Amino acid sequence: MSVVAGVGLNSGIDYNQLIASLMEVERQPLYRLQSKQSGYNKQVSVYGEISTRMSALKTAMDNLRTTSNFYAKTISVSDTTVLDATVSNSAAAGNYTVGLHSVAGKIQLAAPEKELHTGVAASTTVVNNSGADKVFQYTYAGTQRSITVANGTTLEGLRDAINSDASNPGVTATILNDGTNYRLVLTGKDTGSAKTITIDAGTTLDGTGSTVDFRAATFTESQAAQDAKFRVDGVDITRSSNSITDVITGVTFTLKKEISSGSVTLSVTNDTNTIKERIDSFVSAYNNLVSYVSSQSTYNTTTHTGGPLFGDSTSRNAINRLRSIVTTRVDGLPEDMRVLAQIGISTNKDGTLSVNTTTLTDKLSTSLDKVANLFTTATSGAANQLYDYIDDVTDFVDGAVTVRTKGLNSSTKEISDKITALQDKLVVTERNLSARFANLEALLGGLTSQGAFLTKQFG
Repeated sequence: MSVVAGVGLNSGIDYNQLIASLMEVERQPLYRLQSKQSGYNKQVSVYGEISTRMSALKTAMDNLRTTSNFYAKTISVSDTTVLDATVSNSAAAGNYTVGLHSVAGKIQLAAPEKELHTGVAASTTVVNNSGADKVFQYTYAGTQRSITVANGTTLEGLRDAINSDASNPGVTATILNDGTNYRLVLTGKDTGSAKTITIDAGTTLDGTGSTVDFRAATFTESQAAQDAKFRVDGVDITRSSNSITDVITGVTFTLKKEISSGSVTLSVTNDTNTIKERIDSFVSAYNNLVSYVSSQSTYNTTTHTGGPLFGDSTSRNAINRLRSIVTTRVDGLPEDMRVLAQIGISTNKDGTLSVNTTTLTDKLSTSLDKVANLFTTATSGAANQLYDYIDDVTDFVDGAVTVRTKGLNSSTKEISDKITALQDKLVVTERNLSARFANLEALLGGLTSQGAFLTKQFG
């Protein structure tokens, strides 16, 4: 083709422009496929967001679909210097008084036994220099141990022998410097009056034959093993530990300080704030889902274009089912508490939910059991219905949302293959057009030359 900047020298035709115009016509099917592919991709993205928002709603419903979720408790202690307390859902709401034991005349802490030796001059003082092995024997909480004390053993060595004993029943040996002597201290691991330490008759470190006397008479009880004693709501209680788990159902409290007057009040209340937060989370997650689907389902009457979900039956059916659940009465419940609107959760014109905080707070305070039943009744409770429905439509194998997403991905792949094939075809078409116009220009060039020759011959 004899062309200058795409213009035929013989014909004067702008072939580049002509081919571009013809190819634009040829590309119309490609544009339609690409537009459809873009629409499918948008729908896939939207359904991904729907799945995420459904998952958030499912999580919110999981926090409301079991009875225990409505009976969370809080506990307050009037004097935390005396005791600390924690509470579980099984505790009954109410006030409990922890006061003075009638026998001890005080709140008495449980304590471990401590035995204190009279002492030696230094921690390195040899306690056995007899030339033979000796024995230090003690019993703790009913378990007797005999510690072999080799010749040349120091006070530190005796301490270490007690502590490293593989069968040590729970006694820790330490050395105390009182300013005059270094004294062996034996301390029991556990509290309670039964956890006593005794130095037994089998002790041959008796002060004879170059040994230091470690018999019972050389030890004093610096702290007696004792039980905790206190009174709960007028009932005297004795326990071997300061951590009390079995006196008030659902309440664990730890005694921290002995007192000889007064009492401490434990107040257990229903944690309605947590319940309100969970209900608010449900409403928020529900509204986020409904509003999003609505925003993607609009139709623009000016441009005559719809959103990614305009006309989409899967998303429409899902939202309709959710709306039905939150507005339908729960079977088997009393007339005054059968639908969410009766506890202050109402439906707006746009399908979202609103919470009347005053009404909800009142119902939680006066009718907690009924509110719990409204959400948790097996299969028909609002929370259980919402949870089960979302679980169904998002099922990984055959859930409606999953099936729809798989279908969109399949359609996108099919269109992608068609686009690739059509693009290859368009390359060939453009090449053929260029060749045909080149031949045409050559033909015109030949005719022009012949015309010039004839004119010259017969002109």
